[in-house]
Amino acid sequence: MHWNAKDSAIFQAQKEYIDTAIIPLTLIDGSSQGFLSAASAAEFTLSLSNMIENQFKGRIVLFPSFSYTKKQDKQTLLNDWSEEIKNAGFKHIFFITSDREWSTMEEEKSVIWIPSIPLESMDQKMKNSILEDQLRQLIPIFAKRWAI
Repeated sequence: MHWNAKDSAIFQAQKEYIDTAIIPLTLIDGSSQGFLSAASAAEFTLSLSNMIENQFKGRIVLFPSFSYTKKQDKQTLLNDWSEEIKNAGFKHIFFITSDREWSTMEEEKSVIWIPSIPLESMDQKMKNSILEDQLRQLIPIFAKRWAI
């Protein structure tokens, strides 16, 4: 399910089955050396998040990407988002990111850092293969955290 009016109505009607929120985190870096890298990482993160949504349709809601800058306080962002999402009735919240700076926050148990793989020069078949491989690595992480 996606964060849109149609799927939101389904969520409200079936809250007891839809217990997980996925929030992609994407860095906005306007520097000349970081712009392309951040855009490539965002493409990877969003593509992977969409694949997760397709795999677990009916269990999760994929929220829009949350874009942030390096200067923003990551802990505050996590706390604010987590509070709001929990108020909506979600039991599990996963933040998906390719920004290495979030990897230090993985002890939060809600941040999943996965290194970005540049997808921009690949054909669609290769992209899908890479993303499926990444998804296979994430499934045990989701299953473990759902079991808690």
